[in-house]
Amino acid sequence: MPTPYPPTSLEHIRELRRFTGHDGLSGAELYRGVLIDGTPVVAKRSVADGDVFQRLLGHRNSLELALWREGVLDRLPDGVSSPTIGGWTEHDASWIVMRDLGDTIVGPDHPFDDAEVDRLLDRLDRLHSSGLRPAATTSLAAAIAMFSPPRVAELGTVDLATAVEGGWAVFRDLAPAGVADSVVALARDPAPLVAALEARPIGFCHGDIAGVNLAWQGDGLALLDWGQAVLAPPAFDIARFLPSGLRSSILTNDDLLDRYRAVTGTRFDEFALELSLLAAFVWYGWQKALDVVEVRDPARRRVEADAFAWWVDRLPRAISLLT
Repeated sequence: MPTPYPPTSLEHIRELRRFTGHDGLSGAELYRGVLIDGTPVVAKRSVADGDVFQRLLGHRNSLELALWREGVLDRLPDGVSSPTIGGWTEHDASWIVMRDLGDTIVGPDHPFDDAEVDRLLDRLDRLHSSGLRPAATTSLAAAIAMFSPPRVAELGTVDLATAVEGGWAVFRDLAPAGVADSVVALARDPAPLVAALEARPIGFCHGDIAGVNLAWQGDGLALLDWGQAVLAPPAFDIARFLPSGLRSSILTNDDLLDRYRAVTGTRFDEFALELSLLAAFVWYGWQKALDVVEVRDPARRRVEADAFAWWVDRLPRAISLLT
């Protein structure tokens, strides 16, 4: 719900101190502090020129700040919330202030069980079915092509560009030639995939469903980091959870997709799911390939190889929908 006195400048935050070694992967700076009413908060400062993810997504200023100002994050459906309670711009920087959720954040290696996955899918279905249509979102093309080799070479860091190019090279070595050619072509130009997805029913998607962006507040789901929010088929969110979401769970990707079908019922869109899985791999497949060859632990490498094989076996279904 809206904060009675939202923090709209640094004057509203006391005891501000920067996280040591915990800045966002994009280059954003993270701070902890306390509001004048005693509420513990986390503040995130991002600068377009210094925030690589913001540049890759085409946002000059923070999308999360735009969504908060638009009131979207205060109109989320029952059971879904955002910890964002304020923000402002300062010269070329955007500030976001969030309630400090502490150790309620699920984290990257969370062992999701079947009951928790059902709750997650239900809360996401509520978001997707909410009818929210923000004026400010990430374009679907930018969301899919965020790590396009040409885009990363132009707007990313040298290290990221090297990793992306290297990952797609490994993918070409590991995947069947026809699949590799199609996926790498879409990574460079996702226009056919974007058009196919835009032809399906859409909803408001968070865009970056991952353990680091999830927290349970009682029975409700708090979603952090709305910087990749997008209007897309609801399956888009589900597909983007799969590359890393279940890596510490006994559940498989197929288990989760079966549960997603059950949660959505007659609204389930098989075509959108297949296209969204392809979009998720175009977005992150380079990293899935690197995981196969760079993980040192043999047991973990086998897990990553099996995960990679699941994606490669699935991709031709969606590729065939584009022809």
